[in-house]
Amino acid sequence: MTGAGKRAMVALLLVAACRQPTEQMTCPDPQTVAPPTIGAAFINGLTGRLAGPDRENMITEALAEIRRRDPTLDKTTIINIMVAAECPNVFAKPDHDPKTMRARIALFRAQVMQLLSS
Repeated sequence: MTGAGKRAMVALLLVAACRQPTEQMTCPDPQTVAPPTIGAAFINGLTGRLAGPDRENMITEALAEIRRRDPTLDKTTIINIMVAAECPNVFAKPDHDPKTMRARIALFRAQVMQLLSS
């Protein structure tokens, strides 16, 4: 490849890299996640409780409360409610790398799934 060819290839790669959209992460809107039996206010309140010192017990208590409020909810809906509540806590952490944030959410989701299965 000639010098001009190499420069053209590098320029093409730079243009392609610049076109890559920056990955944006957002939290789900509690209004759209929460069924009427649960409500967005429950999710918003749960966010603060999940950030507290007794996180493990709070997760268990929240799952029990969701089941009391609406025993007909399926596991996917319950998990989505919990993730919507936890998401702002993930954003509050100092590292806002999308890969790290997705990993934190995935870990939380797995924890909730495990609790729902037991």
